[in-house]
Amino acid sequence: MMGCSKYVSKTLFRGGQLVLLLGAICYVVALSTANWVVRPKIDSVRRNINLTETKVVSNFGIFRACRQIASDKGDNDSDDCGDITDNIPSISPHAAKYVQFAMVVAGIFYGTSLVLEIVQVIPIKKYPNFIAENRVVELFSSIATVLILQGILIFAGEVKNKAQRVAGQEDEKPGWSFIVALIGLILSIIGLLLVTMFRELPFPEAGIKGGSWLSRNESSK
Repeated sequence: MMGCSKYVSKTLFRGGQLVLLLGAICYVVALSTANWVVRPKIDSVRRNINLTETKVVSNFGIFRACRQIASDKGDNDSDDCGDITDNIPSISPHAAKYVQFAMVVAGIFYGTSLVLEIVQVIPIKKYPNFIAENRVVELFSSIATVLILQGILIFAGEVKNKAQRVAGQEDEKPGWSFIVALIGLILSIIGLLLVTMFRELPFPEAGIKGGSWLSRNESSK
């Protein structure tokens, strides 16, 4: 029975690691794309809008925004992507930069967590035990998750809601990048919970590898 329980615990822990990794991958994909918010393209000719004078944003993300520009062929407008603060001058540069800063720091913390997970595989008792016992990976992952959540909230309130629109762009929608970011956030939270509950910790009094936090708390009752 104990062997079966330990096997299930280890399986759930490995599953948590995998889910956490998938969450980080989703986050990187979302961060590097400009489809957090998507707006319908307008007919600039019919609406008599000069795309050279008026910046009409079609989609944007954390770092970049794409605006409509007149096509050389004169048929369909194309997109020109650039820095979000350049293409959307109505938003606060400070808010945009803070969101970018928070998201980049979160990425660094996720990367550090991955490196620390790899370090724990090294056959040196001192470092794996110290990292596991002090919940270093969980700490870095938690900070990254909180930063992402904070960044998403500020992005929605200070960037998305304050980005200028033109007539015909009222029906803006969340883009696939934003959906991927939310999926990554949910996966990160689930993975973090599984890793926290089922990581095998060393017994301080014995100096050897012991059970997970969950099993040790159950055995102490």
